[in-house]
Amino acid sequence: MKFSIKVSLWVNALTTVFGMQSWADTVGPSKFEAGAFLTACTELVPDVPLAIPMDAQCISQGRKMCELAAFDAPPETCLLEVTRWMQNEVALKWSLIPDDIRLDHAEPPTAEEMVNDGMLASLSSMMPSCETVQIDGVSKGALCEYTNALAGWHALRVLQRSASETNQ
Repeated sequence: MKFSIKVSLWVNALTTVFGMQSWADTVGPSKFEAGAFLTACTELVPDVPLAIPMDAQCISQGRKMCELAAFDAPPETCLLEVTRWMQNEVALKWSLIPDDIRLDHAEPPTAEEMVNDGMLASLSSMMPSCETVQIDGVSKGALCEYTNALAGWHALRVLQRSASETNQ
């Protein structure tokens, strides 16, 4: 092969490799999709005796994964993203639970109601108190919104499992 052809091929190869943007450059900065993670994780939790703690791990890990992916974001960012996901899940699915399983609760309980409700008191030990818990960079309002969303979401998950056990 002639020298000029070899040089031409090398120049074309080098400009192709170094002149083009990488795939990572073309798709932009990556973002962790907390909602997609939470949906996938909770759908994979089987109906086993420890399903409720497994559900809780999904929420905890979703928030942690979000924080790792958005390491420079304000601390409230991921907490609020997880809160919105739980609120949306409850808003979409609460009314689908039969009334007799919901014990005629038109709305899911708040964290405070859960502590005071004898039927759901066993779950209340899993609820952090927004009055006493402090997280650097997270407002009391965001923390209380999170605990209320968590209470309602846990109640939803328990009632969904109860409904599936009774085939309702």
